[in-house]
Amino acid sequence: MRRRALVEHGDRSARTSPLWPDWRANLHPSLRPLAKQRVASGELPLHGYAHALNSSQAFAMNLFLPVAGGAPSAFAAWVGRAVGLHVAIESVDLEYYGSGDLLCEIPGPEPGPHDKLTAADVAVHLVDGDGRRGVLLIEVKLTEGGFTTCGGIDSRGNRDRAPCLDADLFFREPARCYLRHPYRATRDRRYWRIFEQAHGSLRAAFPGQAEHAGCPFAGDWQQPMRNHALALAMQQAGLVDFWHLALVHHDDNPDVPGPWDAYRRCAADAESLHRWPASSLLPALAACVPAADDHEGWMRARYVLDAEVE
Repeated sequence: MRRRALVEHGDRSARTSPLWPDWRANLHPSLRPLAKQRVASGELPLHGYAHALNSSQAFAMNLFLPVAGGAPSAFAAWVGRAVGLHVAIESVDLEYYGSGDLLCEIPGPEPGPHDKLTAADVAVHLVDGDGRRGVLLIEVKLTEGGFTTCGGIDSRGNRDRAPCLDADLFFREPARCYLRHPYRATRDRRYWRIFEQAHGSLRAAFPGQAEHAGCPFAGDWQQPMRNHALALAMQQAGLVDFWHLALVHHDDNPDVPGPWDAYRRCAADAESLHRWPASSLLPALAACVPAADDHEGWMRARYVLDAEVE
């Protein structure tokens, strides 16, 4: 906001709005046509505060729309090095949920206007050197103070909070978890069955879990768990042969790396879970678009990446 005040008023201390008048003003100029097209087509549901200066959705668009609309080979090479595979990028989706039938959080495969379901901020669809299809799901965080937590533990519809309070009980009897079938749900959510199918038991899926007295997924681990389940469900449904899940965060965000790293240490799938500071991706992302766009320089200035905040 101080940078914006300086540009607009010539005075860093001048008052300025935390909201842009139009959400497209939050984006690099070269990305606005593609973003507008995707929003208009329904491919990219716009968040209510996409015009906020600290919108994570705008941050995700600024980071990954260059891959969606440009030549992705440089970023494919970067991803390949990061995950240990030779890969090519086929396409990029934002706000990706695959199908509502994967996690069964909604009544059918397509969400209605008021349905809420797990969606990765970004899905990078991959193919490796052997022709296997894969997906890299990415959660993007800008200024958030943590991850989305579980709403079930305090829900008035939850009449059995014992598994919420006792981790051993939860791992022995995950079917008692309120999230399996919340009030007014039309079918059982599949989170725990997905992990059981992948690893034999929920406890085997999270062998490092020892520090929580209550359910470990009630707090910051809730959102990583749901994205993790979505990736596994895609593989189990035959949509992909392999998957990776990453957190991309602002370098100076002090709140999200810790919970993510703790979740990764706990999970049996740790080798497929990654964390990347946003600035580490910028050179490869900028190579996807013409140099004249100066995507990297704009991103570093706009989001104060690799710079000290005054």
